[in-house]
Amino acid sequence: MTVRGAKYGRGTALSAVVVIAGFFLLTGCSGQASPVRGTPAASATPTAVASAPTASEPPPAAAAVTDLYISATSLELRDDSGQTLATFGYFQPANEVVAGLSAAFGSPPITEDYASEHNEQHPGTRYVWGNAYVEDPGLGLNPYTKGDFVFTDEDPVGVAPYEPNTFVLVAADTVNGIHISTVDGIAVGDSAAELEARYPDTSFRYPHQPELDIGVGFVPLPPSNTYAGYESYAGSQLTFSVQLSAPDPLGPITVFRAPSANWGV
Repeated sequence: MTVRGAKYGRGTALSAVVVIAGFFLLTGCSGQASPVRGTPAASATPTAVASAPTASEPPPAAAAVTDLYISATSLELRDDSGQTLATFGYFQPANEVVAGLSAAFGSPPITEDYASEHNEQHPGTRYVWGNAYVEDPGLGLNPYTKGDFVFTDEDPVGVAPYEPNTFVLVAADTVNGIHISTVDGIAVGDSAAELEARYPDTSFRYPHQPELDIGVGFVPLPPSNTYAGYESYAGSQLTFSVQLSAPDPLGPITVFRAPSANWGV
């Protein structure tokens, strides 16, 4: 150890040795040495504690679809708070609508290609969710109906704004846990007589048929004289609506269809 300010020579070196030797003799009998006054005690170096990694918050779960609302212009999926989750139009490509409905219903549809079955029907593809069945005229079901919820894509591709690409038929109020109704809240099973009283001007029966049809949710279309091929309907009030049907006017609504075209003729 070097002592600042000390001049080294023989005498001073010997004196230093004697002093140091005496120091060790004294401390050797008194146990552990105390720290030298004025010298700061060594402090323990803090040890870093590894913290567990913070788990990231999981992404919020997608809202579940609880309701499907049918109008003359669209299909609207909502959650239980009434929030709109998705909207599909009848002029939209069918594959996009089928994908959205499959996600909402939680299952793919039963798919059926069909040929024209009468003079007002084009060939196409049906996509069925819920119960599928063979229609029975004795049940009063719409002759196009093949299941609880039927989404139909007809060939050829429709021409906007008069010929939609697709249409739907609904024969149940709930399919795979999803409640289905019109935007006015009308569902399969509702009283036909009460609805006829509510919509007297748009309720009608075909001659010699007991079935009651009721149009609701009418949407006017642009004048036909501005579109080639539709000039013959000029002056007519062209509309789309939702058509409700009941085989027994005093019984329940058994099926509804959208969009239902009214060419005013």
